[in-house]
Amino acid sequence: MQLCAPRYLRRSESRSWLKGGPPASRLILGAVVGAAIMLSVATVDATTDAQVPLLGNIAALPAPAVSGPALTPGTCLTWKQADAADAAMVDCAQPHLFEQVASVDVAGQDLADDKRWRQMVTERCTPLVVAYLAGKYDPNGRFRSSVLRPPERSWNDGNRTLRCGLQAYSRSGALYPITGMVTGQDQARVQPPGTCLGIDGRAIGDPIDCAKPHAVEAVGSVDLAAKFKDALPSVDEQDRFLQPECAKLAAEYAGGREVIVKKKLVVYWDNLTQESWAAGTRKVACNLAALLPDRAGFAAVTGSVKGEVAVSNQPSPPAERVVAPGEPAPEVPADGAAGTPPSAVTVPSPPAAPG
Repeated sequence: MQLCAPRYLRRSESRSWLKGGPPASRLILGAVVGAAIMLSVATVDATTDAQVPLLGNIAALPAPAVSGPALTPGTCLTWKQADAADAAMVDCAQPHLFEQVASVDVAGQDLADDKRWRQMVTERCTPLVVAYLAGKYDPNGRFRSSVLRPPERSWNDGNRTLRCGLQAYSRSGALYPITGMVTGQDQARVQPPGTCLGIDGRAIGDPIDCAKPHAVEAVGSVDLAAKFKDALPSVDEQDRFLQPECAKLAAEYAGGREVIVKKKLVVYWDNLTQESWAAGTRKVACNLAALLPDRAGFAAVTGSVKGEVAVSNQPSPPAERVVAPGEPAPEVPADGAAGTPPSAVTVPSPPAAPG
């Protein structure tokens, strides 16, 4: 069988590739090994397109004269109602939507628009999150620095105390439960095998039933620490190690390499950044996906590789938002899914388009 050399997109290349189609020098060539087609692309900034839930307005947060959830660091909150009116403290060993890190007073500051709120998280909350995690915060991982503010009535009465904390949310901003305190947890952005992430235009969306159109199907993860003990390996070094490892996982999951080729799928993985490595992240997710004919993004795949599969050759429309950013995400039904749906333990963070 004839082999062709793989061409890997670097982070700087992938942005231009996605925007305007691949120039000749940036075409991705599938690496045919046996009967498996493999593709590796570098990760784009995972937060670029995500609707980060920075404006979570928890109605149950106390006005100055009313008791409510404590502001103590390490306190965990959860809620079910869309407006979070039922927000309450829970043991952090139980599924929760927010782990408090610290409180900050923003009296006298203008927070009139979303941009300023987002800037507030970067300026005031993220440094507190980094300190809370003893410097081990992966900005590309499962958890994100976020903020909750008092309800409007309390705010108007002069309460300017914000809650900085950690949340797990998807590309659309929907919140997913966290089980156990974030401190000490593996922050790697990996999903259980059989988890499918929806298609959002040409990019990756939220977790979805694999029977519905989706961008990727998780097949497992690889631990870079098995080979690289010290410094972060280069993208080329990562690719040389990940390519056969992810191909093996994909073949085992799909029922053979020939199945992957027959169903017009490719093996897709991310590369770790220096920020992720410094935070202790070592695992990389391996997925099955398909590309549009012009390779300008992901193609919609309907059905798990374990059954009948249909691959679209047309760009998908933007995903419909099921819940508003900051609201609890709906559960993914198990019927039709290839494996375990996203759980409270392993929560996908917002991934980016290929490259």
